Amino acid sequence: MLLLVEGVPGMLQGIAGIAGIAEDDGYGEGEKPLFSAFLVDLDSPGCRVEDGATPMSGEHIESDVVLDDCYVPATNLLGEEGKGMRIALGRVTTNRLLHCPTVLGATRRAIALTLDRTRTRKVAGGQPLLMMQAIQHKVADMTTDFYAARSMTYAALAALDEGREVHAEAFMCKLFVAESAFRILDEAVQIHGKEGLTQSNEIEYLFRKIRMFRVLTGTSEIQRNAIARLLAFNH
Repeated sequence: MLLLVEGVPGMLQGIAGIAGIAEDDGYGEGEKPLFSAFLVDLDSPGCRVEDGATPMSGEHIESDVVLDDCYVPATNLLGEEGKGMRIALGRVTTNRLLHCPTVLGATRRAIALTLDRTRTRKVAGGQPLLMMQAIQHKVADMTTDFYAARSMTYAALAALDEGREVHAEAFMCKLFVAESAFRILDEAVQIHGKEGLTQSNEIEYLFRKIRMFRVLTGTSEIQRNAIARLLAFNH
């Protein structure tokens, strides 16, 4: 959540990334900044939605919510005053997990395309590409990584459904799914050869889409930092 406040009560000015807005409430104990969350009606005067940047996948997956002298009443407060950051971070934890099934679905599609390629592509002697031991090992590693990533995600989502805290698990799933999916897509491109590098080829598109996940909702480095921090202070 991002908000630029001009200091006028009820008047918000600046650019926010989402329609749930966090207002800077100053500092609390320990000189930590406090934020309050607000809901803003996108039809409100002074509020408009603009196209965000176009990522490497070519999809329009984000927008900017621009607030220009947009009046937001105090009744739009979401949760408790000064607790906006907790709401935001709680949602981010859930988002990390909810992104994983999307990535797993795209990865499963890439594996299916790769298996089809290896069964139908003929090499010297008329044998299918899949008969080569080097390709067999690649496919075995790809499917094993996928199974492990999917199992982690299912376990974490089941715990979340039961109401358990899954902060560490969310970081771990985001990290492992992102890195595993990228390795799988990299191998898929390699196996497809020139076709895997060609625009309009589905594997090429999936590679660009999956590459983004190592950055979206926190880079893999950020996930590792968070996991280490949780291990250091919560165990």
